[in-house]
Parts: sequence; C-alpha cells; structure tokens
Amino acid sequence: MKAPLPYLWLLLGALVLAAPACTSVQSLVEAGDYEATIELAQRRLTGKQKKNPRLVAALETAVNRANEEDVNRAAFLRQASQPDWVRIHAIYDNLKRRQDALRPLLPLYDKDGRKATFRFVHVEDLVVESQERAAAQLYDQALAELAAGRRGDKSAARDAYHTLERIDRYAPNYRDTRRLVSEAETLGRVYITVEVANESRAFLPAGFEEELLRLRTAEMDDRWRSYDLGTPRRNVSYDYRARIAIRDLQVSPERISERSYLDERKVVDGEEYVLDGNGNVAKDSLGNDLTRPREIIVQAEVLEVLQQKTALVTGSVELYDLRDGRLIDAEDLTAEAHFENYASTYRGDPRALSPESRRRIGNQPRRFPSDADLILDAVAVLKPQLQHRLVESNRLI
Repeated sequence: MKAPLPYLWLLLGALVLAAPACTSVQSLVEAGDYEATIELAQRRLTGKQKKNPRLVAALETAVNRANEEDVNRAAFLRQASQPDWVRIHAIYDNLKRRQDALRPLLPLYDKDGRKATFRFVHVEDLVVESQERAAAQLYDQALAELAAGRRGDKSAARDAYHTLERIDRYAPNYRDTRRLVSEAETLGRVYITVEVANESRAFLPAGFEEELLRLRTAEMDDRWRSYDLGTPRRNVSYDYRARIAIRDLQVSPERISERSYLDERKVVDGEEYVLDGNGNVAKDSLGNDLTRPREIIVQAEVLEVLQQKTALVTGSVELYDLRDGRLIDAEDLTAEAHFENYASTYRGDPRALSPESRRRIGNQPRRFPSDADLILDAVAVLKPQLQHRLVESNRLI
C-alpha cells in the first residue's frame, strides 16, 4: 500500500531538517572539538522524548574522548619536576563540570533503545588535591615575589599582590595571605611628587603655583600610585618627580579697535496734506482735507569699540625616575587666555538702527584685566592638560 503523498513530504522535510544537526555534531567529533560537540549535543537532546541516535552517539564519543584526553594531559603534567598545579586543577575542574552537567540526562537512551555508556572519572578527590597544591604553589610563588619586593623591586611586589589574590580561588583566607596582601600593596606603591619650576625670566603672579597644582588627585591616585602636589612630605621616599617647567609667560598689550558707520532708514513720521496742482490742499468728495503718511530719512551713527588682550603660558611636564635620575617622559604644555569685550553705542535717531546694530548696542567698555589676572586665567586653561598628562604617565610608572 502506498503512503499518502503528504506523509512522504513531511517525512522528507524532517530528514532534511535533521541532517544538518547530525552532520554538524559528527563533523565536530571528527575535528576533535569535543567541548563544542558536547555543548551542541546536550542542548539538542535536553527535553526531547525521542533521542536522536546520532546525537546520542556523538555525545557519548565526545565525552569519553574528552575525559580520556584530560586524564592523560593531567597525568603528563603531574610527571614534571615542578608540576603546574594551577593548570592541573583547571583540567580536573573542567572534567568535573563536564560530568556534572551530563548527569541530569542519565541514563541516556536513544529512540532505538540503545543506552549510551559514559566512562566517568572519579575526579572529586583529584580536584581537592590539585586545589590544595595550587594554593600552596601560588603561596610559594608569592613569597618569592614578595622577597624581591622587600629588596625594592616594586614591580615584584605588585606581582606578589596579584598572586596572593589568585589564591582565594583555591583556598580563601589561606595561611597569612591577608597580611601578605597588605604588605605587598604597601611595597608595590610608588610615590610621585609634583613641583613647579619657573624657568622663564618673568615673575610668577601670586597664587600661580597654588592654582596650577589645584588638581583632582582622585583621578590620578590609585592602588599603586600616590601623588603629592607642591611641598614634598619629609617622611616619604619618592620614586618619581613630575616637574612642571614654566618656560615663558607672554601678555600682549591692551588693544582697542574702534570703528563707526552710518545706519539710514526711511520711516513714517506723522502725516502731511496732499496738495493739488495749484499748491492748495486737495479735498475729497465730501470736502475733507486729504492727508497721507509723511516719510522721512533718519540717520544714526554707530560707534563700536573692540577691546582685546591675550596671555600665553608655555612650558613642559617632565617625569623623572628618582631611583636612577633618568628622564623617562616629557611633553610640552601651552595655554592661552583671551580677554575680549565688544561695546557699541550710537548717536542720532534710534529708528535708523538696523536689527544687527540693535543686537550689538548696549555693552559698555570694561576695565582691562591685569597681566596677573589674565595669566591666572591661562593657568586655568593649562590645568586640564596637566591633569590628563599626569594620568597618562601612570602607564610608565
């Protein structure tokens, strides 16, 4: 008896849809990508009543081969003269996670009734052992790094800090790690003094240095770096000096530019009589006098004054390693402050003023800022550059 045509189409469609899934996991198995095979097969088998035989077989093969590879790899690493217990623990831990993730599917039968056989490894004791040995190995490594830090190697002290932090993954509060972490942090911290040096031939205005060094240290300080601005502390042994050298101070003369121009406009100014051809007042049909708007030309002279003054501060920031007196970085700094005031007034009839002139009229001339005040304005422009440069220097220290 022939199967109904719609049934054949449904069967063909199901096979077409199933083929890529099976082919995909099979190709992953053949490529030796067992972890990807396990993840894909588990996802497609979970929740299904009828388990695809090819998916079940692929999962079985991938798990058994992955477990075998992990056991062999860990055994090989254990034979080294100095086994890497962190790496060994990672292998055992991954093996345990793989088996734990598979247990909810067990026992696993495919739709043909075949039961998958998984060769599980009793790995729990190995995980605990490698975890303890990894903590001990990292502890010994941290002690060696810390010993170098005590001899003045701040980079080694920082390494010790990070190594000690890693121990928490394997054994929280292991031995005296809390005390050692604090010591490593102290030994690894560097101190930077920031000072201003006037190398120009000009006197710095009062408050110049204080304003320049009024920086946001919260953006520069971190776990490993501490900046002291201005006067160094006596009880601190500094590692670096950030030297802000002021090379030049320039203030332009006070400049006043003046100009005037004439605005002119035709406006209505009352009424005037309409005259006839004889020079008499014309009348309308009712005998009333005829009038019309009177237009006149009005003028206004606009007077403009532009006040300008500029201050320029140039210099550089230099970073020195005080341990060997070496300059390790330098960058130029330039900042400019501008005073500009526009004042405008007029003489004449205000009705003549154009819209542009009206917008500008009203400001009054102002007193020019002193040289010192304008230089301090330039310092305010300079500070963000200095702040950014000091933050960027963290990568060098």
